[in-house]
This record gives sequence, C-alpha cells and structure tokens, in this order.
Amino acid sequence: MKILLINPPSELKTPVLPLGLAYIAAYLVNNKINVSVIDALAENISFQELKDKLSRSKADIIGIYMVSPRYDEAKTTIEICRQVLPSSVIIAGGPHPSAVPIETLKEIPQLNICAVGEGEITMLELIKCFQNGSNFSTVDGIAFREKNTGKIIITKPRDFIKNLDILPFPARHLFPIKKYKTHSPYGRKNPYFSMITSRGCPFQCAYCSKDVFKENFRALSAKRVCDEIENLIKQYNVREIHFYDDDFTMDIKRAEEICDEIIRRKIKIIWSCTTRVNLVNERLLKKMKEAGCWLISYGVESGNQKILDSIKKGITIKQIVSAFELTRKIGISTLAFFMLGLPGETSETIKESIELAKKLKPNFVSWGILIVYPGSGFFKSVRDGTYKGRLRVLNRKESLTSTFSEKGNYLVFEDNLTFEQLREEIKKANRSFYLRPAYIFQTLKNIRSFSSFIHYLKGFTEVLKSVFNI
Repeated sequence: MKILLINPPSELKTPVLPLGLAYIAAYLVNNKINVSVIDALAENISFQELKDKLSRSKADIIGIYMVSPRYDEAKTTIEICRQVLPSSVIIAGGPHPSAVPIETLKEIPQLNICAVGEGEITMLELIKCFQNGSNFSTVDGIAFREKNTGKIIITKPRDFIKNLDILPFPARHLFPIKKYKTHSPYGRKNPYFSMITSRGCPFQCAYCSKDVFKENFRALSAKRVCDEIENLIKQYNVREIHFYDDDFTMDIKRAEEICDEIIRRKIKIIWSCTTRVNLVNERLLKKMKEAGCWLISYGVESGNQKILDSIKKGITIKQIVSAFELTRKIGISTLAFFMLGLPGETSETIKESIELAKKLKPNFVSWGILIVYPGSGFFKSVRDGTYKGRLRVLNRKESLTSTFSEKGNYLVFEDNLTFEQLREEIKKANRSFYLRPAYIFQTLKNIRSFSSFIHYLKGFTEVLKSVFNI
C-alpha cells in the first residue's frame, strides 16, 4: 500500500518545512508504512507537474495539508488527485478541515475524509481500516462521507497524545530540505531549521484558531528537545533553530530545564522563540541567553489597552513594557508583533501602537493585518454580533453569506478602517519606526561583525520594499 502526503502548490516566497506533515510521515514510517511526500509549495510545482507526479505515485491513500488562506490551492489539489487517481482515498488535515470538517466535505465532493485535530494516530488507524476493509466510523477524530449513501458522518473527538515524547523525530529526510527558506530577522546563521516542542495553548486570544491542538498544553521533555537538536546538528549541520511553539515558555520550569540541558551538553547553537510578555522572568531570560537564545518574538498586538482587553489578550501595557525592558537588559534581541485592524481600531489607536513600539525599543517590529480564521473566537463573535463590523473576502467575488471555505483566500475584518487603509497605515508605521535616526543609531550599535551587518541589511531591504512598494 502506498501513502502520499501533499503540501499544495502556492506562490508563497518563503516556504517553511510543514512539521505537521513531517510528524505524520515519521509516525507512519515508524509503523512500517510506505510513505512518500510532495511539497509542491517548496519545490514550486505547478498543478500540471503535480498531475504527472501523482500519476507516477500510484498512491492508495493521499493526505493533503489544508489551511484557510490556501483553501483554493488545496481544493484544486484534491480535485486533481481524484481526476488522476480515481480509486484513491483522499484525506484533508490541518487547521481548516479541523475547524469546519462538515462544510469542507460538502464543498469538495472529491474529498473522502477530514481529519479533525492531531493527525498521527488518526492517519495510522485510517490506513489500517483501509487495509482491513473496516468501517471508518471506528476511527475517532474524523468526518467522512459514506461510500454508498454519501451521508457525512462525524465521529467522536480524538483524545490528545498525552506524552509527546513517544513521537519520533519529524521525517525531514522525506522533504526537500534545501528548498526551505526564512525571512528576516530569522536565519542569522545557516543552515537554519525549525522545531515544535509543545502543542496547545490555554489562553483565549480571540483572533487565534486552535482547532488542531486546542487549549490542552502538552510538551516534549527537555531531554527529548535536546536529543532532536543534537540530531539536527549531526544530520544537517544546523547552526540556528527557531522554535515554532505558540508559547515556548508556557511552562517556565520546562523552559529552564531545556536551557540547562543545552548548557550541560555543551550544544553550540543559536535559537529564537515566540512567547508572551507575561511568561518570562529575569532568571529564565538569563538561562535562555546562556543557552544560545538570541531573539524572542513577543505578541504585543496593540498599544491600546481597550483593544487588548476586547480581544481577550490577557496582558497589560505595563507587562509589555516590563518584558521588553528586562529582555533588553539581559542582552536578548526582541521582535514585537503588532496586529492592525482589531475591533475599535482607528488611526489614533494605530498611533498609540507606533508610540508603544518606539518606547519598547525592539530590534525588529512586524506590523500585520488581522486575518480571520474560521475556528477562531473572533470569527464566531463577528457572526453573532459581539464585534460590530464586517468580514470581507479578498480576491474572491462570492457572496459573504456562504460558508467560510467557499469564500476562498483571506478573510479580513473591517469596522472603522478598510483593508486598503490598514495597508497604508502599515507603510506609515514602518516609516515612522524604522526610518527614524534613533532606530538607525540603535541598530548600528548592535552591528559587531560583517555577518551581522548583512543580516540587518537584508531586514532593512525588506522594510524598504514594504514602505516604497519596490
């Protein structure tokens, strides 16, 4: 039996290894299942080229990774799979089918099954069902279309994997490793790789979609994390790692243990992570610095406390300022994530965010526009009227009254400011923050080597492209 996992084509410029697929592939390989992978995004494969590869694969079961912003590409991929391999079982997994499995099956008749939540054990059980001729209704955590009646059935939720240490290392060797890229400020040293050391987040930020891992926080042990780091160094000569966890320091004690283990093993690596401003302290930051952490990305989102409260961020401006001051004091670089277009956003609240960014003195700032995902509390709150405003679809002309995934690509929220106005505000924010003498002087002080100069130059070039549409 042949299993094929696909990351659909896309025009994204900086493809990142899809660790979710890599974990599923590793779990199947560990159970002696014949698995192959097509990362059409990373390899820049067209849909016509994908047809040719599918024909040669002769796959019995196809698993397709699906996220809401790339819904159209995933839908087309599924249609092509059915056209080329009419007898195959096609399974969609990832954030989008986990959020709206029944709707996804209704909208894509070529699709057999949606995996809801974690995919490793689900995929293995589905393969065994296929091999044994069993009914898919015995598999937890799926929605499927009955073969004879076409009726859509959803099974009971799958229990989460409690001990993540049982999972093998992601099967990176099945993926086109040299094709993956990153963007500034990440990738100070190459080879650069990514890891995930935990799943689930208990916080209730309205904009976040948690349909795969939910709120139940689970994490790899410090030993398991460091074993994987050493494996990456041995296999790929890795020099920098980014931890893609939602909140790397959610469990402060575990984060300290990871740092202690890196130091004890004398692992030579630099790394970065993302976390919340209320999940760090001086003792932890000192250990992180000693263990090789060079950059922490903090989700600030807004400089207006009312907006932070409205999206249930659970932090205060005072906590934000304190975390950035402390991180700077320890000598770790910072990236501040700001999100424009939240409920109540105006030109004045954006000015508050810009002023806060300047006060925080981060090394880097990322200004983004709120994208609404179907599984998020925000999506539900707009629909029930909690947030006054409208959801607007970009790049598609379908009716807004249809279900989300019929609408295609990006769904944005507009109340006081339109999407076009928000884009102009981001250009203003970048100009105001990055092109001021104080920031340029601060950056020049941080440049201590030619490689550091090149790193900052790349980042500055990206900012100029954003500001001046180069």
